[in-house]
Amino acid sequence: ALFNSLQPYISDASAADLFAGSGALGFEALSRGANSVVFVESDHNTAKLIRENARVLEVETQIKIIENRVEKVWDKISFYGPFDLIFADPPYALDPEIFLAGAPWGELLKPEGRLLFEWGETKKRSLSDDFEMLVKVREKNYGDSVLTTFCLKNPS
Repeated sequence: ALFNSLQPYISDASAADLFAGSGALGFEALSRGANSVVFVESDHNTAKLIRENARVLEVETQIKIIENRVEKVWDKISFYGPFDLIFADPPYALDPEIFLAGAPWGELLKPEGRLLFEWGETKKRSLSDDFEMLVKVREKNYGDSVLTTFCLKNPS
């Protein structure tokens, strides 16, 4: 369902998979026509798994891996941007509104880009509709998880 709703944005897209884990979201975007994905993963062994998956899938030339905590490497992430799609699936313990308010989305997203943010409903039932740079486009609950889609508020 997630990727069906994103199909208009995926073809030839540049994407970033923040808090990448296994890289499933980024690899799925590549399989559906994205040009490139930047994976950001802090765990060394998990980053190795992403590299191995890229080798097996024969997409090594289409990926970059930044091995660090997302909030420490905004400059490195934006170096490869701006992006058509950004997937962010942070640990549920992270406060989603603090994370969303603190990132340089204007440097990271293309004017028509989309941020797909997955978060745990443990702290809040819904996120704000409006942040300094972002506006909520859609929000869908999946059990204990919520997927919220944002775009830039005033794309230039």
